[in-house]
Amino acid sequence: MINIGMATVPSRFHQLQMIVPSLLKQCDKMFIHVNGASDCPTFLKKEKKIRLTFSNRNKGGQMALRGVPQTSGYYFCVDDDLLYPDDYVDKMITFMKKYDDQVIACVHGSNFNAYAPVRNVFKNKTEVYVSYKGLTVPRRVMIPGVGTACMHTKSFSISPMDFAHKNMRDAVVACKAAKEGISVVAIDRGENWIKKIPVRTEIAKNQAYHGCIDQLIAKHLPYFKQIPKG
Repeated sequence: MINIGMATVPSRFHQLQMIVPSLLKQCDKMFIHVNGASDCPTFLKKEKKIRLTFSNRNKGGQMALRGVPQTSGYYFCVDDDLLYPDDYVDKMITFMKKYDDQVIACVHGSNFNAYAPVRNVFKNKTEVYVSYKGLTVPRRVMIPGVGTACMHTKSFSISPMDFAHKNMRDAVVACKAAKEGISVVAIDRGENWIKKIPVRTEIAKNQAYHGCIDQLIAKHLPYFKQIPKG
């Protein structure tokens, strides 16, 4: 089974017509959670592949992962501000199969210095492979951009219940993968294979936010130190 999960908000509804149809052609089922509303664009309600849920309050981007416990097979977490190519799923699955589905594949990925003091880790990354930039060879990374990530439920499982704080998907998945010994690999791809839609972020990335991430990273630091480079 090929499953896709997305979390969205009303301010991004106008973009979904550009993003969702292509993804629907590439999957068996798509889970979409609407944060902060009880309704959504009509076309989403007409699609048989889509499983919709709603919450009046914003529960965070981790709601894109709500379908993982309900499914088996490949699970793609996607964002509502990225345009994914028509060969996105095929290319990602082909890459996953090279590792017997035992990795988390991503397009956007990054690293940090696990031997430096843990302070503002997400502001002080040592290497960042941006989703819309090309990459000639695959790179092992510590932190996946979860909105460009694919996992297989036989090797990695996660749900919104694993999150103590909202909107910390990249950090939580990175820590869980490091603890479980699951490699995260940024795939090789051409320039602008994924395209960014310029929008304002919905996440308040203040000092409290970065402090929560740093606490989580610090707790898992021994696992990150075991990750080989390359």
